[in-house]
Formats: sequence, structure tokens, C-alpha cells
Amino acid sequence: MYKLYSKKIIILNRMEFNMTLKDIAEMAGVSTMTVSNVINGKTSRVSQKTRDKINSIIEEYNYVPNMNARSLSNNSSHIIGVVTFLEEKEYASGYNYFENPYVSTMIGTIETELHKNGYFTMLQSVSRSSDILSLVKNWNVDGMILVFPTSAQNLEKLMDAANCPIATFDSNYSHPNLINVISDDEKGLYLSTKYMINHGHTEIAFVADYEGNIVLTKRFNGYKKALEDSHIPFRPEYIFSYPPSYEGGIEAGRAIAGSKSPITAVVTTADICAIGIMEGARLGGYRVPIDLSVIGYDNLNLCQYTVPKLTSVSQNVPKKARLATELLLKKIHDNESDSNLGEIIDVEIVDRQSVISLY
Repeated sequence: MYKLYSKKIIILNRMEFNMTLKDIAEMAGVSTMTVSNVINGKTSRVSQKTRDKINSIIEEYNYVPNMNARSLSNNSSHIIGVVTFLEEKEYASGYNYFENPYVSTMIGTIETELHKNGYFTMLQSVSRSSDILSLVKNWNVDGMILVFPTSAQNLEKLMDAANCPIATFDSNYSHPNLINVISDDEKGLYLSTKYMINHGHTEIAFVADYEGNIVLTKRFNGYKKALEDSHIPFRPEYIFSYPPSYEGGIEAGRAIAGSKSPITAVVTTADICAIGIMEGARLGGYRVPIDLSVIGYDNLNLCQYTVPKLTSVSQNVPKKARLATELLLKKIHDNESDSNLGEIIDVEIVDRQSVISLY
């Protein structure tokens, strides 16, 4: 009895500093391999009684696995790098991209999905392609998720340097180690423009500085195609090249209200921009939707909290983030080097109160 008691005291003293698999194995009367299998969920050959005993010890003494040791033994860090891209001027000004509701929705969904699967999230903002190349070479990560698309040239350099799979969104670059989840962006703005047309609007403005941006250019093309299919002339003066941000939206809304043009409707490429347009139009003396109908893009939760509630194009942002994370983890676990994983997510209009019919 004394020997057993002494042994437990010795083990407890050791655990004050750093409890190991060997300590748990000694207390449970099993091998360290059995303990490791239980911790890692490989329990097909371990009895329920043994599992319960090991888990009880882990819970009682608050054992936390040594991640460095697991990383070395499994050749896996269980860390996923999540990267957002900023324009250099935004980066220099200290702009907080994580306040953007699209970004926060994406990252929140990604982190939840990674946590659920036993992974940790390492988050970083970059403004230059050299920054992300440095991250790829220096981070010990099992995979990476790029929240915003970068140029095909940057992605090519990145994929050449990376020794792990990478997931991105809405890119036009293809690589065997790249997971690419795409929304049908052209269709999205086609739908919102046609929605305005079907409600009797023919003088429709477009707000976004789309030039040089892959995603925004696709959306602009959808706008133009909808006008063309409805035999409505394209008017360059109806293009308001402001950033698709809240501040850019306010400027665009003011400009539209002050232009004295016959514009009755506006489509844009982000909900936050559409909300800014509504505020800018109001400041310029317009009433939404009586004087100006507005449609957003993304269908974020905040669309329900505006007055009027914002009609928007849904690209199901949480599903998009979840799918990219699931495909990345599948790539990591299955090592499917020959397959180019990816998926196109459909879009749809979610009707609320910010569009009025002219019929």
C-alpha cells in the first residue's frame, strides 16, 4: 500500500511540472502507445473500460498534450495559416481589415471549423507578395487559407515555394495543390441588375473601383451583360469608381444624389458599400428606396438591421468558408496530389425592402 501511495506522490510531484504520456500510462497500467492512441482517437483496439480509465486520468490532472512533441512525432503542427491581403496604402495607414463584416464572417467560420477538427489558427495580414512568400518559408503550418484572392502571378510564386496545400477564394489560377472555392460572381451582378430591370428601373448605376480586381471585374461584366440582354444602353457616366467600402459607399451615394442624373437604382459589390450608399444618398437628400433603390452583395447578417432592410445577392459566405476549410483538411489528410479540388457556389437574390417597383 505504501509503495503504491509513494509512487502516486512521485507521479503527482512530476505532474506539477510536466505530465507526460508515460505518467498517464503508469497510472492507468497500460503502454504509452495505448495512451497515445486514445488521445489521438485511434481507439478501435482499446476497450471502453481502458479508454474511460485513461480519459478520467487526463481530465483529473488537466493533461494537455505537448504540441511541439506531437508536431515532431507526427510531422504535423496542426496549425493552419489564415492570410488576408491589404493594399500597401491601407497597410501603412493601419487600416483594420478585420472590422470588415465579410472578412470577420469568413475568418470566424474558418476558425470554428478548424477548432472543431482539432486545428489551431495562425492569422496574418500582408500587403506584398514577398511577405506571404516569407510566411510560407518560415511558418510551420500544415496548410494555408488566403481570405482574398491575389494575382495569378503571385499565386504561381506562392505555390512554387509552398510545401503545403493552400486554399483560396475566387481565383483564376489553377494548381494541383490549390483548393479554389468560387462564387458565380458574374451571375451575381447579372441577377441584381436584372432584378432592378424587372422592377422597372432602366437608369441603373454601378459602384466599385473594379479595374485590376479579378472578382469585381467579373461582377462588373455581369452588370453590363444584364443591360445588354435587356437592350438598355451602357452609360459610362453611371459607373462610380469608389472602393466597395462603407466610406466609398457614402461618397458614391452623395455623388449620385448630387449628380442631378435620372439614376433611380444602384447595384454594388458588397453589402457594406450598399449601406454606405444608402447613408450617402440620405445625406444628399434622397430617400431609399423611394428616390433610389439599392442592392448589396454577400447577404451578411447586417442586411437585416438597416432601414430599410437591404436586398442583397447571397453567395452564402459561411458555406464558402466552411467548404474551403473542409477541402483543405481533406487534402492534408488524404494527400490527393493529383486532384485539383474546388467548387463553384451558386448565388441568389434575397429580397427585402431596399428596392421599389416603378411599375
